[in-house]
Amino acid sequence: MLLQFITLSKVQNSIFALSILIAVIPFTAIFPYISYYVNFIFVLIIISSIFLHIRKIFLPVWILNIISVVLIIMPFMISSPEDILLPSIESLTLILSVRFLSKKSSREYFQIYLLSLLLLGSSSLFNFSWIFLLRLLLMLIFTIFAILLLTYIKEIKEESINFERLLNLMKIAIFISIAAIPLSAFFFIILPRTPVPLMDVGFTKTKTGFSSTVNLGSIRDIEEDRTIVMRIKMNKLPEKELYWRVITFDTFNGKVWQKKVSGADKSNIYGEKINYTITLEPLTEQYLPTLDYPLNVSLKNVLYEYPGTYRIGFPLEKNIKYSATSFINYQLKEDNPSSIYITVPPDTSKKIEMLTKEITFQASDKKEIIDRILKFLSNYQYSLRDLPTGENSIEDFLFKKKKGNCEYFATAMALMLRTKGIPSRVVGGFKGGTYNSFGGYYIVRASDAHLWVEAWIDGKWLRFDPSGKISRDIEPVIFHLIDYLWNSIVLDYDIKAQLKLAKSIKIPAIKFDIKTFFIPLFLIILYVSFKIYCYVKEKRSPLNRFFSIMKKYGFERKKYQGLEEFISIINDLTLKQKAENFIKEYQEIYFKDKEIGKQELKKLHALLEELDENRKS
Repeated sequence: MLLQFITLSKVQNSIFALSILIAVIPFTAIFPYISYYVNFIFVLIIISSIFLHIRKIFLPVWILNIISVVLIIMPFMISSPEDILLPSIESLTLILSVRFLSKKSSREYFQIYLLSLLLLGSSSLFNFSWIFLLRLLLMLIFTIFAILLLTYIKEIKEESINFERLLNLMKIAIFISIAAIPLSAFFFIILPRTPVPLMDVGFTKTKTGFSSTVNLGSIRDIEEDRTIVMRIKMNKLPEKELYWRVITFDTFNGKVWQKKVSGADKSNIYGEKINYTITLEPLTEQYLPTLDYPLNVSLKNVLYEYPGTYRIGFPLEKNIKYSATSFINYQLKEDNPSSIYITVPPDTSKKIEMLTKEITFQASDKKEIIDRILKFLSNYQYSLRDLPTGENSIEDFLFKKKKGNCEYFATAMALMLRTKGIPSRVVGGFKGGTYNSFGGYYIVRASDAHLWVEAWIDGKWLRFDPSGKISRDIEPVIFHLIDYLWNSIVLDYDIKAQLKLAKSIKIPAIKFDIKTFFIPLFLIILYVSFKIYCYVKEKRSPLNRFFSIMKKYGFERKKYQGLEEFISIINDLTLKQKAENFIKEYQEIYFKDKEIGKQELKKLHALLEELDENRKS
């Protein structure tokens, strides 16, 4: 059974708990991206504030000011001076938590709500998915509810609140939040867009790790990250074609792969052309992923780097959208590749060279050599845990651990091929993706990061994937639909979409038909006339006329007053007697539960005329 009344102290505790919930909502959106120490301090302060609130202990203002100044400065002291936005968000997070340590009036609570809203807005710089909309809606409901509670207990000086009234306040909060959606949608449609953000302050998100160098073992953390990297609008392709090229590595020093080869493209590419559009999150530095193997990218200021790599001349700091054309089932022909593709580190273990000779003993040609190496590596275990480390991690992978992720498989195969004089290189990018059948596009996540090998055989570069297929979790269909709607309606709605919408709006050609005009007009006039008749009849009813006359005498009936109570306050005995005569006659007719006839109506109006004449005299 629900409590009929809630004490004021419990309501205040509820507002405190509600405020913590409001602050935690935006925190859940940013905690994966900010520093670990900021997360720890935020949680520690929130827990401490709960303890202090229960004990009714509040820190003095001067102590809070000192703590606030220290926490504001700290993120800027630790971070790079080139990136001012991330420490600003971290400072905002810490200041929000400190507000819970003070004694809280309505003013302090309003500050908490404003800071929470700013923090939620900041989270959109990290990840602007449809989850952001859910967080915003929840924050609106809880914040409006909390403000209504604060206003109520301030204006109504009561020791308790009726539970039903509390539910009504919650209903009002939900109604206001939902009612704001159509207005927000209207402004979303009409407000002008710009092709660049209004503020570009040099903020960068966490990168995928693909740059001009890659350390062995660095891809493991990426493969455990479910962050969406890109969405590719295209028709569904066979799984074996889903290799997304980012960068090609040609030089290995035993620990790190690097890209050093540059210059004009010397290769010729043939195959089936595929056109597609990519919406890329700012997670791959300056590199633009493309379906392997790319022909061209349609984007201003894009640079091509041999072999098959596209980039822009500056790090990505915001979402970018570009179209591209690639070949599938391709043949990549090239004469005399660089000698760098057969170079092995000088300190490469002789055991690796001996193992390669043993595996490929009496192989008839290069293709058979590759097949034997692939077959050998297929016996190794794909794993993201307990990876090989040390000075010679590839030797540990081949002879001790015998397990690793794609980096170790690709590196081992490339080194083995080079020891046999077969040109080879390692390609970094993504493999696979989840196809959204509702929207007709692929979702590629950071966890799809992958390395594979390209080997040069008989004048052609061929792709080989020694680590095999990577299994992925199946995503719920409902999230596919929501994700598609969010991207097609919100993220893809730019100035071009606005112009297209404006051009599509045309004034409809209306053919005038007298019937279509007069029939609705007649019905409207009929409806309005009926309403006027009902209003006049109601106003001319004897009881309403009685109240109007009494109002002229200066007596106005309160809503809670009965008729006899109403006339009891009249001091004029003559007026009171005439009023009593009318009420007595009216109640006699009313309590008989029958319609007022012409005779009764005539009698009542006669009494009213007599009452009104008394005023005039």
